[in-house]
Amino acid sequence: MATGRMNQLVVMVNLCSSVVEGIEHLIASQSNDRLKEDAVSGLLTLEENLKGLQADKSVIHETRWMAEVIKNWLFVYDREFRDRLYRWYFKALKELRNLMFAEIEICPVCSGKGTVHYGASLYMEGDETGKEIVKPVRIFMKCKECGNYYLAKEEPGIIKRRKRTARSRAGCKRILADIESLAADDTILFIGNQNSQLYKEAVAAGYKVSAILEADAVSTDKNGSYAAVIIDRLSDSRDMNAILDKAADSLADGGILWFDGPDLDKSMDLLVKKGRAIWRNLASEVYLTQKGTENLAKLFGLTIKSRKKVGTTLGRIEIIAQKS
Repeated sequence: MATGRMNQLVVMVNLCSSVVEGIEHLIASQSNDRLKEDAVSGLLTLEENLKGLQADKSVIHETRWMAEVIKNWLFVYDREFRDRLYRWYFKALKELRNLMFAEIEICPVCSGKGTVHYGASLYMEGDETGKEIVKPVRIFMKCKECGNYYLAKEEPGIIKRRKRTARSRAGCKRILADIESLAADDTILFIGNQNSQLYKEAVAAGYKVSAILEADAVSTDKNGSYAAVIIDRLSDSRDMNAILDKAADSLADGGILWFDGPDLDKSMDLLVKKGRAIWRNLASEVYLTQKGTENLAKLFGLTIKSRKKVGTTLGRIEIIAQKS
């Protein structure tokens, strides 16, 4: 779920804590050159990353100051230095937190700005000591630009994961029939795992299929050469925007793009009829809406040709969009 930038921020938070712990040990044993080198190296690494993330300049300056002071032994490790160390530490953590929140605001569907969706946060009822946990362990955001919903935060292990349901052979054949009715020829770019049933059925049906993993989709160079692009399980990726952009580029003029995702409207119907809130179920990363898919198609220069709502318990929206 996390982007590379988010992973970088998490690493930096951990590095901040490690640096402070190392400096505390250094204060206790001022002649330890290895601790000194580690502290300076950690601080310089933090400074470089903060610059790359365009963090607050005062935090960057203070990080550099800490590194220079420790490197050159220009002070006695006293109470005043400790106070400045902790002020830097909490200021750096606050800045990293701000950068993290800015990151989860970015919609993976269209790169617009999302806001926390009211009622979509899931809180743990208690921990092993029986104390209430007040922070949310799962947060959904609603994008103000495209109107779709996405999972911005989820603490690991809050819900036991089950194996994802595979597509049936009949369902795959129906999908391929829908694509065939609109595609100009039988050239397909398949973005997903070649072990999937959908890929196997496309090959068995005689399509000329080129396959790439979702992780490699952004860097592929197959522009304007395919009559159809199929994206399998798109909603699991935080790189959704970049993958859709590349998929649209890979289509020939008049080519069609097929993808699907969880249907938010269906999930909301279940909430009304059965009290089954999607926020407490296994979460997909992106929930699509009818209006959201229309906005999404326009963003990438596509026109919606077909929109099907399938499934009874866990509904999905299947989209076929055509390149202008």
